[in-house]
Amino acid sequence: MAVLLVALLAAGCTSGGREEPPGQATGTTAAPAPAQPLEVRLVATAKVPPGGPSARRAAQKAAPGLERFLGRYLTAAYMDAAGGEARWDGLLGLFDQPVRASARKQLDALSLGAAAANVSAVRPHRASARAVVLYGSRPAAATVKLAFDATADTAQGSGQVHLRSVLQLLATGDGWRIAAFDSRTGPPK
Repeated sequence: MAVLLVALLAAGCTSGGREEPPGQATGTTAAPAPAQPLEVRLVATAKVPPGGPSARRAAQKAAPGLERFLGRYLTAAYMDAAGGEARWDGLLGLFDQPVRASARKQLDALSLGAAAANVSAVRPHRASARAVVLYGSRPAAATVKLAFDATADTAQGSGQVHLRSVLQLLATGDGWRIAAFDSRTGPPK
């Protein structure tokens, strides 16, 4: 998948893998549209213990922190990574220590990865997430399905960027950490 992303970005392809008829451009050469701010739209539910807070209230309480965390993740993985000058330390710092080495090896599935050096800017279109928060007296863990779609601008044109992830998050005293993940980039399936 990462090789496909690099190939699409390098070619400036926006065809979604379809062959273009002869004479049609596969990328855009017009000036890129101004970037919209990144906004994560989250739908959260909660599982609470018997006698605990209401599930609705628990989900509402956890949602702002989850939205901020997911915004930081996408900013580090895409927005700040464009140009290839950002190091991955900020992104990897969002992962729990035991999975950081695995995340480093899978940067192409979690972010712009190797394509970052060819990308001048990332313009987000959609960032949405569905979360189920496990709640004790406070949030303890969450399972998050994350979808991110954007346009990446390169010297050769613009191409679509897609991320689909399932993140297992742990609540810590400092916020959320990614404890496990299943992530891919490339065309949505």
